[in-house]
Amino acid sequence: MAKLIELHDYFLSHAGRDKDLVKEVAKRVMLAGRDVFLDEWSIDFGESIPGAIEKALRDSEAFVLFWSAHALSSSWTVKEYRSAVSRFLDDDDRVLLVVRLDDTDVPELIRDMKWIDARNGDVDGVANALMGMRGNDRLLAMQTTLDELGIQMEYFPGYGVLLACPRCGAPVDKLKGWSQVDEVRDDTYAGARCSECGWNDGGEI
Repeated sequence: MAKLIELHDYFLSHAGRDKDLVKEVAKRVMLAGRDVFLDEWSIDFGESIPGAIEKALRDSEAFVLFWSAHALSSSWTVKEYRSAVSRFLDDDDRVLLVVRLDDTDVPELIRDMKWIDARNGDVDGVANALMGMRGNDRLLAMQTTLDELGIQMEYFPGYGVLLACPRCGAPVDKLKGWSQVDEVRDDTYAGARCSECGWNDGGEI
């Protein structure tokens, strides 16, 4: 697993119908200071899609194949996988990783490889496995990333820690705390509100 800890660039190959889970994994990997290539985020408007994918395949240290029935039926995902096999399997400096999302058989060429089991939807477990992290390693990496970026965070009673509005992404200085007392129940509620988009959430304290 030590080799995986050194990797920083991950090409995430997946079918469109599996994107929601893949995006959640990608967020966690990025918070740990790694870079990911995810088509939806990484290809700019006007950029050649095949060209961007070709460059990412050439530059990435890890090719991550999220395998499922959807991936098997996606000609694009199969093309990416076939291209990656020849590039990654014989390169000692790069790795090909398989994440199984369901019981669909893994392609024969890589069937003997140890794969990451995501059939239970555990995105935290998948992110940890991709980066070779255990215990609090990922939390430590996330804290280091936040420190290096100098991102301002604030704790809001009734909600928790925020660094941006969960709806519109406005920075924390656009978020305001609030509190309210329910005189009938003698309970106090608090939370945060965004002055940009009006997002509002909280709970009992």
